[in-house]
Amino acid sequence: MRILNFLKPKQNKRFVSEIDFIKNRDQQSHLAVETLVGLRELNVEEGDAYSIEFWFSVGSTDRKFELTKRLEKLGYSVNAENNSKNQWVVSGRTSPMKMMHEVLKKWATDMCVLGYEHDCNFERWRVSI
Repeated sequence: MRILNFLKPKQNKRFVSEIDFIKNRDQQSHLAVETLVGLRELNVEEGDAYSIEFWFSVGSTDRKFELTKRLEKLGYSVNAENNSKNQWVVSGRTSPMKMMHEVLKKWATDMCVLGYEHDCNFERWRVSI
């Protein structure tokens, strides 16, 4: 019956697999803890608020538009550029947030979930001091 496989509707292949999402979410959560340790060494206190720069990789124009709109609704400044691999890089900056463990860890996890919901990969981030 393999001969008739071409009649089946094509399943959309995801840009980010569930396994990659889970691995990235765990890594980003751990990175939040490491970042706070480094910030404390720079005398950044829990009450201090800073913006965070972030980057997502996106596999299609439609997903880029969806992700960009969602990030803008959060009040973030957002930019999208096409890279050489025919993919998009969506980057931006958050509004200032407190440099607290719970806040930063939740934000990093939420960005991973947001990326996965839009089939995009939350690549990296850094605190802008």
